[in-house]
Amino acid sequence: MSNEKSSYSHDDCFSWDSIPAWLFMVVIVATTYEVVARYFFHSPTIWANELSLYVCAVAYIYSGVYVMRRDAHLRVSILYDMAPPRAQRILDVLQCLFIVGFSLTIAYFGTPEAWKALIHTERFGTAWNAPIPMTIKPLLILCGVAMAVLAIVNLRRRLRDTRKEKRS
Repeated sequence: MSNEKSSYSHDDCFSWDSIPAWLFMVVIVATTYEVVARYFFHSPTIWANELSLYVCAVAYIYSGVYVMRRDAHLRVSILYDMAPPRAQRILDVLQCLFIVGFSLTIAYFGTPEAWKALIHTERFGTAWNAPIPMTIKPLLILCGVAMAVLAIVNLRRRLRDTRKEKRS
């Protein structure tokens, strides 16, 4: 079940859904700058690699929320589509339980590390010394909780849609 939009507008370029794409554009620009600076001007940067790692980490973490928000995560659809409606509902509940369990486990066990990273202003420990751990660890917790909530919302929507289909 996907919530795809059928039309495209310029507003779509600057929406929450486009954040991962724009983050990857930042990585492309930083990497291109690094390659040109290093190989054409013999002046490598100390920040481009870390910035790329940082931005990719944010994009990867946020992408989980993006996929859950659209209810477009991977599933073995050939088996799901062949299953009778009752079995599909059971699979939906099991899927939700696994996603919520995984996401909340990440959030629960990651919270102490994220808290320490915030309190101690944990940095990457390299020449550029970016605050990557201080920001990525809490973001992982927030996105884990968001994914759990969105999994429950998606399950409720699917179950509600099933009841509406039975009535009609």
